[in-house]
Amino acid sequence: MSCIANSDSHFNYPFTKRVSQVDDYFGTKVEDPYRWLEDLDSKEVLSWSHSQQDFTQDYLNKIPFTSKIEKKLKAKWNYERMSMPFRKGNRFFYYRNSGLQNHSILYYKDGLEGEEKLLL
Repeated sequence: MSCIANSDSHFNYPFTKRVSQVDDYFGTKVEDPYRWLEDLDSKEVLSWSHSQQDFTQDYLNKIPFTSKIEKKLKAKWNYERMSMPFRKGNRFFYYRNSGLQNHSILYYKDGLEGEEKLLL
């Protein structure tokens, strides 16, 4: 039993428009029909991105064992980690992640024995 689509499956992917964009690089013409997707601040790109995300999430929600995989991965990823400290003047900076944070946090200490302070 497979939950992955085979070549016989039919998906109604969200529409992605193509534009007539051609760049000329020293005499070589290069088509770039998806250039409009590079404008990350546009409402149109945001709408397209949400439709892609909704489509993908809908597909993933239909896979019966996704939550079991997610639970196992979270258990493996849930550990504290810290970067190698680096020194600037008398301060020591380092990144730390408590486990399941989306990204590490930048901290610093004044000297080796200083109090840990959140920077970013």
